[in-house]
Amino acid sequence: GTHAGWNFWQWRNSQDASSKALDSSSKRVHWCAAGEIGAPPVLLIHGYGASAYHWRYNIPELAKHHRVYALCLLGFGWSEKAQVDYNNGKQWIPQIADFIEQVIWPEIGSNQRVVLVGNSLGGYASLAAGSLRPDLVRAVALLNGAGPFEDPSKPPADPNRQQTLIEQLQIFVTGLVKRVVLLLAFVRAKQPARIREVLELVYTNKEQLDDDLVDSIVRPATDPAAADVFYRINHRTTPPLTINALLARLQAPLLLLWGLQDPWITPAKAEQVRALYPSAQLVGLQAGHCPHDDDPVGANAALLDWLKDLKD
Repeated sequence: GTHAGWNFWQWRNSQDASSKALDSSSKRVHWCAAGEIGAPPVLLIHGYGASAYHWRYNIPELAKHHRVYALCLLGFGWSEKAQVDYNNGKQWIPQIADFIEQVIWPEIGSNQRVVLVGNSLGGYASLAAGSLRPDLVRAVALLNGAGPFEDPSKPPADPNRQQTLIEQLQIFVTGLVKRVVLLLAFVRAKQPARIREVLELVYTNKEQLDDDLVDSIVRPATDPAAADVFYRINHRTTPPLTINALLARLQAPLLLLWGLQDPWITPAKAEQVRALYPSAQLVGLQAGHCPHDDDPVGANAALLDWLKDLKD
């Protein structure tokens, strides 16, 4: 159904369909859209624990020039807290691809490739979708994007060898998850005060931290299945695709829009991406981990500027 920006899409994972997976039932996915049909279309992908609501200050501005979509990743926000395998973006990469083909294309005409804009975990999902599905993705903007880099000191994993428990534990705590496990504990406790404390660590402009933002994180966490979903998302059993591997495949324009005060995913990470993908444009903002919500004026200006060059 549709009312005032609230849309739900019954998503049947196309990858499940092809692999005859046991659980190929459809999942309810929340999304919203705004703006005239303006090229190129933009799809916003939120980060860990957040929702489509996190783009509250970006959708209205971007929609003045583009058709803008935002969705809640499966397991987050107002999308279903489905009890499925969340290993390494296994759900989110096909979710993004199917959303473009099944929701965006019927609306604006097929073969209009979409610009993905992702924050944190959503940045990793966007980069993965852009690398693996160039037929759907025109360009990618990473806003303090998450994801592991290759560790040159470690030999590539031997896929035939069973991982030891210790190694599994190391994978589990790598990268973003190491710190986000803290957030997980707070979200599980569902205490708005604790969530606000975490946000205070990663926002530079504290006046942006209003009750609506806290509520948009707390409320989905009250879903009875939320704790199980968070566990599944954090419990990796196989190493994820590295940023190095994804950038090696990417053939699209890349914007690195970085909150320079982020204590989690620091500007050094953006420089690491640029070293691997020299054509990437880097724009730094006086903001923390969520630059789009922390400094929306700066973020919207940078995004619109970059999008202008993609209009060809």
